[in-house]
Amino acid sequence: MEKALALIILWLQIDWVSSKEEVQSPPALSVQEGDSFVLNCTYTDNVIYFLQWYRHDLGKGLTPLLLIQSNQGEQMSGRLEVSLDKSSRHSAVYIAPSQTGDSATYLCAV
Repeated sequence: MEKALALIILWLQIDWVSSKEEVQSPPALSVQEGDSFVLNCTYTDNVIYFLQWYRHDLGKGLTPLLLIQSNQGEQMSGRLEVSLDKSSRHSAVYIAPSQTGDSATYLCAV
């Protein structure tokens, strides 16, 4: 019973992420270790309460990375910074300096 419940919850989370309208750019990015890079997300919803960034590593599930609610930039750790501009419907994650472990698929959801 517990396994079925876990699968249903996982399915709902994936459906929630994939059903939102977002445009992320660049669609693919190659970065040298030590360089900085920016991930962009533009969304179409007029009113949002927060924007969530996720990380998906090959062979693993989605991992929540960042949650931002206000129109400002936030330093998340020594290497991560996130911004949200609700008027232009845009969010960005800045990662510097990049490390080999940053290789993943990044997703945003409103």
